Amino acid sequence: MFGAPQPRFRIYTQPASYSGVLGEVLAGPAAEESSFEQLEQEISRRTGAKYAVCIPTARTGIYLTLAALIKPGQKVLLSPLTIVDVINMVICAGGVPVFLDLEANTCNLAAAEVERHIDQDTGAVLVTHLHGLVCDIERIRIACERVRVPLIEDAAQSFSAQAGGRWTGTFGRAGIFSFGMYKIVNAFYGGMIVTNDPDLHRRLRKRMGEFPFMTRGMLLHKALFALATDLSTLPLPFSLFTYWFFRYGYLQGIEAIQDLVTVDRHPARKESMPASLLCRMWSSQARLILKQLNGVEANNQSRLRAAQRYDAGLRDIPELILPPLRTDGSHLYTYYAIRCPDRHRLMRYGLKRRRDWVVSHYHNCASLQIFKDFFRSCPQAEATANELLYLPSYPRYSNGEIDKNIEVIREFFKHPPSGSYS
Repeated sequence: MFGAPQPRFRIYTQPASYSGVLGEVLAGPAAEESSFEQLEQEISRRTGAKYAVCIPTARTGIYLTLAALIKPGQKVLLSPLTIVDVINMVICAGGVPVFLDLEANTCNLAAAEVERHIDQDTGAVLVTHLHGLVCDIERIRIACERVRVPLIEDAAQSFSAQAGGRWTGTFGRAGIFSFGMYKIVNAFYGGMIVTNDPDLHRRLRKRMGEFPFMTRGMLLHKALFALATDLSTLPLPFSLFTYWFFRYGYLQGIEAIQDLVTVDRHPARKESMPASLLCRMWSSQARLILKQLNGVEANNQSRLRAAQRYDAGLRDIPELILPPLRTDGSHLYTYYAIRCPDRHRLMRYGLKRRRDWVVSHYHNCASLQIFKDFFRSCPQAEATANELLYLPSYPRYSNGEIDKNIEVIREFFKHPPSGSYS
């Protein structure tokens, strides 16, 4: 419509997503323990984990888990390609971040790096299944068990991803899921820790019981921001205003506009845990998550079909590094993440041809000035952070839009159309 493409993302909400949460915001949080218990039992059933604990955000879950498992000053091995607050959670929990480099084509932590650097002074290994792609988890698990070091999974982007029939989050001592605004199950805020360790479960349950409910303002702010995102990406407003506004901001290099949709654009270090993150979810959020669980698999299959289409159309372009194509449930393709040597040039080219893509917001945290005392050379992470570009793959994104993306990228690299992409 009006020459605009479909938007780069649509969040996983429906009109009913807002009514329960906004109603509870007006009335105040209801301590309906049955909602939390039902959600935790359902997550335990689906994942196969013995225990599940509701948390307000995944970053809170990372902090609580690390604080329960490591001693102050111990090393935490992890990927540098992540949001800054993951590193902050390690620091706040008393750990020392040790950055390890990545595999070339997965954006995930290299198992060989873990094997090389894990030792008796390591307090934990924290792996991230980035973009919904399961890392080399079995090899890393074996390395951790050999030295008796806890393995923690940041599964914020990989809820329902599996390897060998086993859910991410269940390979190590604990796994952390996110139900934040941009995740495949969206409760605006929210998350879950799963574990098979009864002592860890007891300690996590005790800590969460000490926290107050999330403030009205915190939840309302996120719900209203989500609503604004939903409304601005509807076909009519997006084609009339939203696309052209952000297109202009990117092409003209206007930071104030780019800041509106870019996470971690101005990274900052934290030394102590923000009190705002030490809180509990609301029961309306738990009910909202429960309503979405049965639709997860259908959405996964939709994103997989998008990935297959992209792979068919782009695999012969040598300048690109594509994600591995996996059809066994070990990649959820939250975005179709490609690496391009000059992504900003490709991005500008795409915008001029009325495409809407996303330059990745991830930094190589190992080279950030705010973490200079933890600096470590990670060349694959540095290259990936500078080359990563996201192509839309969400369930409402059409095959026609995918084909147009492929055609523009092939045109940019001077590759002729390759015919059908199905």
